[in-house]
Amino acid sequence: MAYEALYTRGRPKIFAQLIGQEHIVNALTRAISSNRLSHAYLLVGTRGTGKTSTARLLAKAMNCERVLEAQKSGKILTAQEIPCNKCESCKSIDSSPDNVEFDAASNRSVEDVTRLLSTAYLAPLQSKVKTFIIDEIHMLSNEAINSILKLIEEPPPNVAFFLATTELNKVPMTIRSRCQVLNFRLIPQEIIAPYLIKLAKRLEVELEQDAAKKIARIAAGSMRDAMTYLDQCYAMADKKISLEIVNDTLGLVSDADLDEIISAVKSQDRSNIAQAINKAFRSGLSSIVIAESLITRLRDLEFANLEKRNSPFPNIDILVDAVRKAIFEMQNSGIPDIILEMTLLRLAAPPIISAPPVVQNIPVKNSVLTGNFEEDKKIFYDIITNEDLIPKSLYVIIKDSSIKNFSNNILTLGLNKTNLALFNKNEMEKIEKILTQKLERKIKIETILDENSKFDSVKASDRKFLEKTLNLFETDNFTKIDSEE
Repeated sequence: MAYEALYTRGRPKIFAQLIGQEHIVNALTRAISSNRLSHAYLLVGTRGTGKTSTARLLAKAMNCERVLEAQKSGKILTAQEIPCNKCESCKSIDSSPDNVEFDAASNRSVEDVTRLLSTAYLAPLQSKVKTFIIDEIHMLSNEAINSILKLIEEPPPNVAFFLATTELNKVPMTIRSRCQVLNFRLIPQEIIAPYLIKLAKRLEVELEQDAAKKIARIAAGSMRDAMTYLDQCYAMADKKISLEIVNDTLGLVSDADLDEIISAVKSQDRSNIAQAINKAFRSGLSSIVIAESLITRLRDLEFANLEKRNSPFPNIDILVDAVRKAIFEMQNSGIPDIILEMTLLRLAAPPIISAPPVVQNIPVKNSVLTGNFEEDKKIFYDIITNEDLIPKSLYVIIKDSSIKNFSNNILTLGLNKTNLALFNKNEMEKIEKILTQKLERKIKIETILDENSKFDSVKASDRKFLEKTLNLFETDNFTKIDSEE
């Protein structure tokens, strides 16, 4: 007899065995007990979360003799009792002509669907309810969808439809609005791992806890994927499935190897990085798999340390972002290994500290103050209006200022309302340093509002245009003429 895959053997036989979807189990159990089942259900969720298994359980429950008797007598059944799997209907459901399963991914045309649904108007041959399970409903053509729509809108008696999809957004609203929607959630790792350990015991093999957690993590919320991975490891193991067997069988990088890389980058040890990454390459895995595993490991370490407020890597976002960009480059390159190596080595390079900006030694006329205010004003103007000395962001603010006073080494600048608001303490200190260096005496600056500023009488919306116009004609003078209406 051919070997039966674990995920088929592990399919739930009753609603109580539907793992990680308690909200759906509770809702359907109540609906079945009270005989309030709908004629059409749309089962939505990612792969391996139990959509098709639930549809089969519903098809069984609608024809189960125990359920039918309970509905007549008003008895409330539990998820453990639905379906019974003992009556003739439950035993023959897989071969029953009244239970039709259809894969829309490989049978997309309207002809395929028409042929499938041609028996919908015929009475059930053996069962109370004729059931149609259509998987990947979103793959059907528009014409095929329309042929189903009419049946769902005005269903024949004793017919039920179970439509499954992984992409709800591709299912027309006309279908969605006529079905009861069951949303299947991703199954948490904390639920998958213990279930795999129990399943392994039934196979008479020990699944180590770390190994179970690793399988649950890479399954990414899919119980079917988790069972498939366990099945692969079971074929390679003797009496125990260790973390090492999981890594070797599924082609994964060990956490220890990834931690070596992270530790080397954290300590900025380029030699250790080279050794650690080469060790990972010797596993035979592609550089993209290693890079993706590195990001996943960083994420796991970060989440594990959130409560401790102790990040495994001070700039973890920088490392993740760099590796993510490297993955994109590796996908389109013939030298992916080198790209990953260079990315990690760059991260370990000592940070380049930019030197503070040096004021250029540009000669300024009359750089020695005379003590005469009018003459000194010219010296100050030569400095603060020199574009080679003043940073551009500051030059825009200060070039239109007026020098109001200079005494006790304090220079008083008059600014219009806009520039006064922009000229903060940091900008002031930068100008002070430039003046101090050029005049060889410590200069302090204070600012006041200049009521006579040339732009104060102009609306804010017109100032930019006016400034451009004045620059065009190389003048500072203008006269505002109020128009009469």
